[in-house]
Amino acid sequence: MCFILDNINKIPQNANLWLVYLLSYINEDNTLEEISKIVYCIDFLYSKLELKTNELTYLVGMTRKLLEKIRMFYKEDGSYRSSLRWSPLDETRYALFAINLLEDLIQDIIFYYSVSELNPIKKIFESIEDIEKTFKLIKSVK
Repeated sequence: MCFILDNINKIPQNANLWLVYLLSYINEDNTLEEISKIVYCIDFLYSKLELKTNELTYLVGMTRKLLEKIRMFYKEDGSYRSSLRWSPLDETRYALFAINLLEDLIQDIIFYYSVSELNPIKKIFESIEDIEKTFKLIKSVK
């Protein structure tokens, strides 16, 4: 739904409620595919909102939780794995998509809301454990 709304340049009237409801979908069983979809929707909704204190606190906590969940799926070969449904390359793409949006979201939250609970992002994809291994994995697939 967020993808469609984004493409027709519309937002829901109760977007703040949508964001809170969306954040409630983050749990221990989320796959990287689900995380990437959730993060896309967070990015869409967040950019349209002025957050209240409780919403901001919830978003900051869930942003940290999502990054930690993604880190848990990292494997020694540089890939990310959360499910047998997708290939290691697809799963890694889901992880990179989510990391990119989450790092951007962190910078935005720090800038616009002066949040000190998040560490500033110093370089893109700094949340990847071993960027060289991940790069080699992606480059090796033709």
